[in-house]
Amino acid sequence: MDASIPYPDPATRRTALASVFAALDAELRGAAAKSTDASTAKSLREFTRLLSSIGPNLAAREPVGPSERLTVCRFWDVGLRTASGIPNALVAALETLGPCFSWVQNPNYRRQPPDPSFLDNYGYAVIAGPADGPPALGIDPRLALGVLLLGPHAHYPLHAHPAVEIYYTLTAGAEWWRGGGPWRQEPAGAVIHHAPRVRHATRAGVTPLLAMYLWRGDLVTHARLTGGGPAAPA
Repeated sequence: MDASIPYPDPATRRTALASVFAALDAELRGAAAKSTDASTAKSLREFTRLLSSIGPNLAAREPVGPSERLTVCRFWDVGLRTASGIPNALVAALETLGPCFSWVQNPNYRRQPPDPSFLDNYGYAVIAGPADGPPALGIDPRLALGVLLLGPHAHYPLHAHPAVEIYYTLTAGAEWWRGGGPWRQEPAGAVIHHAPRVRHATRAGVTPLLAMYLWRGDLVTHARLTGGGPAAPA
């Protein structure tokens, strides 16, 4: 990530955050309307209810120090450049907020990485979340929202967590696995729903994977690798 990108002022942050929430809300509403699974549609509508209730003053949280960066951040700019088929306002808002992000990693993975290169090619940044969670741009106790970044060909193996989760893909070419499989490739703009404790995995393609995630329910318990299941796709 280019350190020369200016750090946005509070008003600009509020505007960018409002754009993120509005764009995601619209995309999830569209996905709920198209879903053929009643439980998934209901879950998506609950996420939109939470998103639409977040006020613009969420961005009032001021950073307490320099934003944290990880090795995987070298792929942030190319991830944004290769995002396609999604609202331009969302990409622009993420580009604006990028210098504010504090990048973190699941402590379970830091203690026991799934492979030697994983931590150099994995990280996430929280846009909104509970006060006692990882550093976020804004506080909301009901919802965790942020961005996931994986380097090219990074394999995020089978894991599970008690939170309900949605991924909204910003880049194409990644493969996803859920429950009983199989692996499937999703386009940019796909909405991927994971019920609590459902095992799932992800693998980036030849370009970095950039996706937004949303959690609700248990926001405290980190995901854990589950082992077994499918090998990484060839």
